[in-house]
Amino acid sequence: MSDAGCRYSRDLIILPSMCNADSLLSIPAAFDMFQDTATLHADHFDIGPAGMHRRNYFWIISKTIMHISAMPSMMDHVEARTWIQPSDRAKCERDFSIVKDGESLLTVRSIWAVVSHETGRIVPMAGLYPDDIVFDEPAPEMDFSRIGKDFTDAETVGEYTIRAVDIDLGGHMNNVNYIRAMLGCFASDDIKAMNISDIEVQYITQSYEGETLTFRRRYDDNGGTVIGAIKKDGKAAFLARLI
Repeated sequence: MSDAGCRYSRDLIILPSMCNADSLLSIPAAFDMFQDTATLHADHFDIGPAGMHRRNYFWIISKTIMHISAMPSMMDHVEARTWIQPSDRAKCERDFSIVKDGESLLTVRSIWAVVSHETGRIVPMAGLYPDDIVFDEPAPEMDFSRIGKDFTDAETVGEYTIRAVDIDLGGHMNNVNYIRAMLGCFASDDIKAMNISDIEVQYITQSYEGETLTFRRRYDDNGGTVIGAIKKDGKAAFLARLI
């Protein structure tokens, strides 16, 4: 385990609870691993759970893109790495990778913001990072897409009613649980046939316990599968693009 300013890493074993039906790290578990590693790094700057609670703030992710070269197998020993980019006024970027035997298996870019518990609004990033951090780790070369929010004529692939186990400390559905609910609309064989190498997710609005989300699917002109989690009012809460 190490931390050096903008970078942080930890050694992990891919345990059975993290794996899918093929004994590989599952996509939701990879997102969990990313968020957990990010939290441990943030805690070094006193902007982890305790530090943010004291400020009456919490972190949110607005969008993430993950490239999968290969998923590690059950009981593999890997290194989880995360690093941050300089923040602007309202948001910051955090990146992530899983490395095995010196080879990067999985790479992530993500955009985060900080929200006030009191007002529910985004607060400025100024002062959250120490002044002496040296940002010397480049961002992965992965571009975010423009994902359209209109699913009027899209195919319905499933529904999901949000439960207590889906709720995080912000009082709304946890980011990774949207991904679990989305993939839960498909059979294991369907997911295997998708052979997902890239997954991009965008969080549009918060969802709460008791709400029912309808997952709808369409295809874009570039060979991507686009899925939206649609709320009762017809608006998208969550968007994903799979390749």
